[in-house]
Amino acid sequence: MDTILRYKSISVFSRVATEIMPLAMLTVAKTQEEKLSLAAEVFRRVADSGTDSTGEWIKSLMLTDDNIFSRTAAHGGRIPERIKAQVKNELLLFKQLSLVSPEEFVTEFTKDFFPRFGSGGLSVTYDGLILFYSTRGYGRFAGANAFVYRDGCLTPAQTDGTRLSDLKDYVEEKNEIIRNTENFIAGLPAFHTLLYGDRGTGKSATVRAIANEYGGRLKTIELARGDIGRLPELIAEIAGLNQKFLIIIDDVNIDGVDADVKTALDGLQGNASNCLVYCTADRRRAAGVIGGGRSDRYKETGEELALFDRFGLVITYVNPDKDKFIDILRQILRSRGVKWRDEYAPLAELAAIKKGGRSPHAAKQIADLIECTYAERLAE
Repeated sequence: MDTILRYKSISVFSRVATEIMPLAMLTVAKTQEEKLSLAAEVFRRVADSGTDSTGEWIKSLMLTDDNIFSRTAAHGGRIPERIKAQVKNELLLFKQLSLVSPEEFVTEFTKDFFPRFGSGGLSVTYDGLILFYSTRGYGRFAGANAFVYRDGCLTPAQTDGTRLSDLKDYVEEKNEIIRNTENFIAGLPAFHTLLYGDRGTGKSATVRAIANEYGGRLKTIELARGDIGRLPELIAEIAGLNQKFLIIIDDVNIDGVDADVKTALDGLQGNASNCLVYCTADRRRAAGVIGGGRSDRYKETGEELALFDRFGLVITYVNPDKDKFIDILRQILRSRGVKWRDEYAPLAELAAIKKGGRSPHAAKQIADLIECTYAERLAE
């Protein structure tokens, strides 16, 4: 009875208390039917959480909980003494509940089918919680390093695993964004950045690779293009947190930069110091034919120039010339263990023309074709 009374006093981690209610009620269950039902529910919830014991389950709930304690710690604020005392009391109770073993409720009749959930394993301290929230964030922010923000909702996201080493050439462009990102992480001046240029040159891949390379030191949030107008709302939500956030807006439609989007981007320079925005946008193309080949002519429009003005740093990506294109293809094939043959050069040039021009993306597609079509010959 003492345990259940203390359980009812939980106030800071009230959401955790609600989730572990079956475990608390198991300690005061009277009938075998109640005990079986409650133990089965505990077993299910522990299993669904992806953990092996009630202690690990409770810990996972505490680390991702959104409450006055976790929020204050995540913002680096001072924890009031009354909150500190309450959290320590609740932590002690959680540890006691984590030690409740299913064997305590097994009878001779139920021993063959009683749900035996794992117990124990709650390795959490008050200071450990403070450290976790201050470095990893609270609530939904603590659960992952990569997120997608759509329709005002933030959900964990899977990354594609792209690394900077996977991206061939464009060394100066990569070094520029690496330097800017590392300055941001180190607390040095850094700029909201627009990666702008030809389609297929690896702008989006570069941003994804940056997110993967530095995922342990900052959190990334991909903002859907249709939600750019919510950028101020998102920035306000993460402002003041100890963690650093990289907000990614991929493939901005220059033709569709309306007043709301411009207003959202206009506020970049004065926003939270823990937030950096990386956008990508494709360059407009006017194509012509010169001497039987393809020629791309560019002239920045007023909309494009206006977009540049909203970023502290603009990194331009341009399609490679013929020699550089062949070199990129050679690097891709070498990274796959495929031996280069001179006959691939004219094949690649012809394929690039059919695909509408030379680009790293086209080189990757051609490498896929060569590897698939000539695999047997290359193995000789």
